[in-house]
Amino acid sequence: MNATKGTNRLILDDMRWYLMIFSSITLMLTVVYLAIGFIFDVTYTTQLFGPMYGGICAFAIAGIITLFPVAIGMGSTRIQFMKSFYINSIWMVVATIGILNVIYFIMHLLHEYGTLDVTFYQPGMLYSSEYHFFPYLWFDLMIGFLVLGLSIFSTVCWIRLGMRNFFVLFFGASLIVTLVIVLSDLSVWVQWFTNVNLIALVTTLGAIGGALLLSTYPMMKNAPLTMKGRKD
Repeated sequence: MNATKGTNRLILDDMRWYLMIFSSITLMLTVVYLAIGFIFDVTYTTQLFGPMYGGICAFAIAGIITLFPVAIGMGSTRIQFMKSFYINSIWMVVATIGILNVIYFIMHLLHEYGTLDVTFYQPGMLYSSEYHFFPYLWFDLMIGFLVLGLSIFSTVCWIRLGMRNFFVLFFGASLIVTLVIVLSDLSVWVQWFTNVNLIALVTTLGAIGGALLLSTYPMMKNAPLTMKGRKD
């Protein structure tokens, strides 16, 4: 097995492991929520997307930190690793969101036939209160890509800048964003949000996630094998 195939296999196996773990968590939560609804005969709204988005985030962060030095030690180049990691990360998002929406679809059918009183909240409900499979799927996919891009970009910045410089940059950016929100007229933002095309907005967010993902490529071409220390 050459270095390229070995790297692909390493990342793919790790991706499958995260997918299995967080899908299992989501399925167990589904069973618990359904059991509560049936046993206590209550109607309530909950969500399932948290563990799935968390799985995407966990794979993105842990994959970069733990698999990168292992792959380089196996003979892979940094460019080979990043290409393989990008491909498997995209498949992680697609598979995760696909499983999530299959569960949602089954729950919707149960709800339609009157056998289920539990409502599962989805981000797509911002687009329409009536269930539409493909718009809801698109919302989840775009948010998944945004989570992926933010997670990988933040991790790579941490690796390249070190903990101290990363947190200085993070809190500085957070302060600027907070000041903009506090000092701006929120009614303008609310009015803009109520009038904006939500499909276009969420597609833009997904594109931003993709741009953040690709921006890590030049940052990792000469990245060190270990993260900088706290004082670096």
